[in-house]
Amino acid sequence: MATIEEFEQTVTDKVVAGLHAKFADYERRGVGLAELGDPDRFVERILAAVPAPHPWYEQFGTAWSSAPA
Repeated sequence: MATIEEFEQTVTDKVVAGLHAKFADYERRGVGLAELGDPDRFVERILAAVPAPHPWYEQFGTAWSSAPA
């Protein structure tokens, strides 16, 4: 990756494709909107799971951390 924008676009494209696949599966299985909950809360839970660079990256190399939802 040359830029953060290219990284962001790659991640965004793959997340959107993954969500489409998940929602198609939910629909096939008859999962209702009520079971998915509020869309804003759904997005909050997704974003809470996004890994962030760990503060020890400089010492130990690539390590990732994410805050608990």
